[in-house]
Amino acid sequence: MKVLKIFIVALTGLILTGCYNDFDTPAWPEVMTDEAMQAEGMQHLTIKELKDMFFPLNNSGSTNSQAETKYKRFVLSEDECTDYELANDRYIVGDYYIKGKVISSDEQGNVYKSLHIFDGTAAIELKLTNGLFSDYPCNLDTKESCWVYVRLTGLYMGSFRMMLSIGDVPTESLNAYGIYKYYANSNIVSPNKVAQHVFKGENCFLSEGKSVTDDIYVVENSTEAKKIYNADFLGRLIRFKNLVVTYRGVKNEKGVEPYPALTSGSNTNIYPSWLCTSGIVVDGSVQYVVSKPWYQLAYSLNNISLYGSVALCYEDKLPMTHASTPGFYTARTSGYSRYAGKVVPEDGAKGSVLAIYAIYSHSYNFGEENRDQSGAFQLTTCRMQDFLPEYYSSLTPEQLAAREAWVEANTPQESIDLPQTLKDDDMD
Repeated sequence: MKVLKIFIVALTGLILTGCYNDFDTPAWPEVMTDEAMQAEGMQHLTIKELKDMFFPLNNSGSTNSQAETKYKRFVLSEDECTDYELANDRYIVGDYYIKGKVISSDEQGNVYKSLHIFDGTAAIELKLTNGLFSDYPCNLDTKESCWVYVRLTGLYMGSFRMMLSIGDVPTESLNAYGIYKYYANSNIVSPNKVAQHVFKGENCFLSEGKSVTDDIYVVENSTEAKKIYNADFLGRLIRFKNLVVTYRGVKNEKGVEPYPALTSGSNTNIYPSWLCTSGIVVDGSVQYVVSKPWYQLAYSLNNISLYGSVALCYEDKLPMTHASTPGFYTARTSGYSRYAGKVVPEDGAKGSVLAIYAIYSHSYNFGEENRDQSGAFQLTTCRMQDFLPEYYSSLTPEQLAAREAWVEANTPQESIDLPQTLKDDDMD
């Protein structure tokens, strides 16, 4: 009887093991390596080589139609492509993989369903699902991180407002106002599909400095800011030192408007503000870009969560009038982030910001610095402690209470009285 039990246990173990690992389809190693990827016939691409395979980045950010929405699909053969993909150069043939160090964390909610990686040549966003910080950890205090490997076959590289990402199939849909919304790719939400394409590698540390190969690149003034005024730095984790909060078209604590609103193409932008871009009824008509003053980083009200924008720049850029000027940035905070309700620093507050560097533009030409272009460079912080920590840590409890009282007293009532027709799923 005892022998029979041992036999059954052993047989069960063999069956279970066979489910996960057999001679024909060996299981992936727990910690991915180049050798394991290449043993499967895959060819390594640097992230810069990958991004260079895309269409010219300038003016690639429009998603107004299917034709304007730029993407490329990774296939093993042209036979896999649709007629549309063949006719419009929407594919890349080859069994490729990329790898990079994780430079973002979604733990505090401002980075959402995204993993950003950097390999010393360039950075790119991976559009995945929730809770990535537990599977692909990145501690921005200790700089502990990990390598991530991505098999590209079957995925899509797409542009949204001129930011490239890797994700699943392109999508389109009607918003609540009957307007088509096109997306060059979508999030890979299936855990099984993520497991087939995204693999954790060995643990590592992030370097920080002023070398272009450093994982965290440091910028200290507007002269150095010009060095990153090109597409090669988009998506990277950058520490901006000595930035100044600037109020534009909005009254500050002294009751004055220190600087006029900024122009971005034909648009006029105020800061600080909250912004909706997907349609909201104002005075009986639908408006697709609505910006109103708000003195919290972002907010959630009546189950509506929108993002906020705070303007930051280097002191010698304060008189400028165009949002696309090097050395001027908008820090964006989601209404769903854990620190959305933190008050905006006072006008003129100075400090550092550690953030993912991005652009938001339908059409923009790098290299044309003095042109009044429609586009702005944006900073997305992963954590509260990455946004002007010098300012918040310097406030006494009494000063913080006074600041919060000022915010409550001075936020315009029209920003609080939101139209009831606005829904979460209307947001872009």
